[in-house]
Amino acid sequence: MTVLLYNPFRGRPFYTFLIGMVLCDIVEYLTSFLMETLFHARWWDYTYEFMNLNGRICLKHTIFWGIAAVGFVEVIHPGVDMLLLSVPNQWLIYISIALLAILVLDVSNAVRKAMDIRKLQDKLHALTDLLSEGLSSIKSSLGDTYESLQLSFVEGNEKINDKRNEVFEQIQDTLSQFEIHFSVRKPQKGQNNKPASRFFRNNMPFEAYTKKQIDRLKKLAEDIKTNIFENGEMQ
Repeated sequence: MTVLLYNPFRGRPFYTFLIGMVLCDIVEYLTSFLMETLFHARWWDYTYEFMNLNGRICLKHTIFWGIAAVGFVEVIHPGVDMLLLSVPNQWLIYISIALLAILVLDVSNAVRKAMDIRKLQDKLHALTDLLSEGLSSIKSSLGDTYESLQLSFVEGNEKINDKRNEVFEQIQDTLSQFEIHFSVRKPQKGQNNKPASRFFRNNMPFEAYTKKQIDRLKKLAEDIKTNIFENGEMQ
């Protein structure tokens, strides 16, 4: 701004404002691009600002740069220029050398720190890749484990169903044997005149009672099947 704006455009703030915006935007864009290229990092990002260009420059900061250019050309540098003119030329040489040395040291320190940041970022990227590979391996292992558990669950259900069918077959066989064993046959000819037969036939309806008990056992078995085994699965 000192070289391109101070002498040509001092006293013309409108042109200083416009040209200052363009110059500062160029410097800001190139600085962002070079720093990102060299150090793999961005020191500022205007991605979410209104009217930005690749996140490196934006309209709001462009206006700020124009205002700063006017303030520098019209206010700041004239006072600095008057101060420098009051200093002897020999002292100006020493002051310039000292300021240049400070600038070189500052830039060197900034570059060194930026390189350290780049190394750290490279390590972080390597760690991120390692973690991604580990997560992928864990995910694949979990998927295999899930499929194995699912297969085991299906096999377990099949075994439960087989066991259930076996239990109910045994229940049905037991009931059948119970029904055969306790079924009351009609008395044969010649037995109706026995006092004991007449007593049991007249005083204890044994046949009806036995059939009723068998029916109750069958109903109990069905209730067990409904309540304990539902839809082919154990509760």
